[in-house]
Amino acid sequence: MDKSNLPSPNRTGRRIILALNVVLALAGAAAVASLVLEYGFRDRRPLPQVWLHIAQTVVVAIFIFDRIWRLLLSDNRLRYLRENWTDFALMLVAGSVLGVTSHLHSEVLSAGALYVIVTQVYILVALIIRGVNVNLRFADSGIHPVRLLVGSFAFLCLAGSGLLMLPTAIQPTDYTNWYYLDSLFTATSATCVTGLIVRDTGTHFTLFGQAVILTLIQLGGLGIMIFGTVMAMMVGKGLSLRGSSALGEILSAEGAGEIGRVARFVILVTLGFEAVGAVMMFPMFLEAPAGGGGAMTEAHAVWQSVFHAISTFCNAGFSLYGQNMTAGVSEGWSQPLRDHWQMLGVFAPLIVLGGLGFPVLQDVARFARNALGRHWRGRWRGVPTILPDKPKPRLTLHSKIVLTTTAILLVAGAAGVWALEITSGDRPSVGRHERYRDDVAPNDDLDQMSWRRKATESVFLSVTARTAGFNTIRTDELSDASKLWVCGLMTIGGSPASTAGGLKTVTLAILVITACAVLRRRSEPETFGRSISSEVLHKTVTLAFLYLGLLAAVTLGLCVFMQGHHFIDLLFEACSACGTVGLSTGTTRHLTTGAKCVLLAGMFAGRLGPLTLILALTTSVRRVEYSYPSENIIIG
Repeated sequence: MDKSNLPSPNRTGRRIILALNVVLALAGAAAVASLVLEYGFRDRRPLPQVWLHIAQTVVVAIFIFDRIWRLLLSDNRLRYLRENWTDFALMLVAGSVLGVTSHLHSEVLSAGALYVIVTQVYILVALIIRGVNVNLRFADSGIHPVRLLVGSFAFLCLAGSGLLMLPTAIQPTDYTNWYYLDSLFTATSATCVTGLIVRDTGTHFTLFGQAVILTLIQLGGLGIMIFGTVMAMMVGKGLSLRGSSALGEILSAEGAGEIGRVARFVILVTLGFEAVGAVMMFPMFLEAPAGGGGAMTEAHAVWQSVFHAISTFCNAGFSLYGQNMTAGVSEGWSQPLRDHWQMLGVFAPLIVLGGLGFPVLQDVARFARNALGRHWRGRWRGVPTILPDKPKPRLTLHSKIVLTTTAILLVAGAAGVWALEITSGDRPSVGRHERYRDDVAPNDDLDQMSWRRKATESVFLSVTARTAGFNTIRTDELSDASKLWVCGLMTIGGSPASTAGGLKTVTLAILVITACAVLRRRSEPETFGRSISSEVLHKTVTLAFLYLGLLAAVTLGLCVFMQGHHFIDLLFEACSACGTVGLSTGTTRHLTTGAKCVLLAGMFAGRLGPLTLILALTTSVRRVEYSYPSENIIIG
């Protein structure tokens, strides 16, 4: 008998692994489908509940069989157990819970109900673990990091839109008028942390729908790849060299060894600031009336605080109040939301911190730690405070540019809005027609403010206009000059590697520095005692050109699909979408189908950046190593 045609053990093992991967993928899809069918359709499920529970039991059996079979096929079973200890620990815990509860009498839940709960919890945890594994595989797949970033955001938008289409995500009275394009628009706005809405978040969506939106905001603000990396490290899974390189480029980490530290810093800082913000916001929402004019319960106030804290730090601008932070102004509240100290004391700092960028936050934390350590180390040793053997801590050039530009924009933005509004007098009614805001009657709230109150509101508008999208005044009541000024702030946006969008502060700073260098007849741009390389300048000019082109294209598209609306309002909407801000003069609620598609593309491109999208399409283009002779060109 010729044994040359028989499959080798290695070949057979690979075929078995491939078959297991296919079965596992199908089981995962069946698990998601069964949970969606059971909990996503209220009382009208497409399939009987008992069938879904049977399917979930089969899925759990497949999950367990898959891990045991892979363990038997592994060449190093001890290493396999060490790398996949979470799966086996989950099996042990689930089996122990079922074994204990089967011998106990429960007056609350029957044995069958307990079995269903344990099964579904097992499926959820198993799906999370497999999602982490898939994240690592994508990072190690060799796909360009830019394409991974674009793909992860597209996946979040599509998955979120599907969840928001479930009947349990929408109030029963509103579900008949809910369409997929509106769901996709909302999911994209949340994932891209924009804040533009076509339906009121607090009244149109149920608690489940609001939780989906909040999850999209959190994942979209930080990136699903970062969450996957941190979760993988929490369960002891390592990154390959290729995966480390890909994630390092996404996280803007300088070396492969810093990826874990940077990812942990991002997650811990985010959760820390959001937790502190939620605690400080709690008294504010506890005093606010609940829906229907009743008293706010503590549980509802906690949810309001958590939702707004995450939305604020991620610069999303989503609010559970129909009038955003102006709620209560014309509704008879004893103290509207904007009158609380938390607006400037909590909301504004969270917005600024979220818009600075994680590299700046990490650099500032490192600078403060080194400065304090250097100071106290000298005092503890009884030597002069400044130690000669230790270098003086300093901020990086990037941090200096970001912090300086942000401070200038905050002051100049507030001064500009205040000056334009305090001197506007009888403003034209452009953008204040009832057809734009038929849900709220005009009340000339801004005109009735004192100049001091206008100054306060101008400061908050300067903070929120570049990144967040919360509003304490009705933007449709701004003068045309103020709207144009705010458009400029929204176009600039936040800083690189942050939760904000826009042209970015560093881009603006480099363009200004370059212009000053030309006017001063300097050979190269310089600032803070450092020169800016030509490569950085080329990328800056390219990014500015592409972003302004995107803004012009979105504005043109809105002009085509929203004929009859005022240009300044359409430009305002385009700047808000491309800058992922979320402010609106009321046009969003009246968008046509074509206009929604235009803003969808604008939000997605604005969050990722047009340069990122172009690079994702041109990653296969090879870099040439030659150059042509130069020749003088007359400009200006």
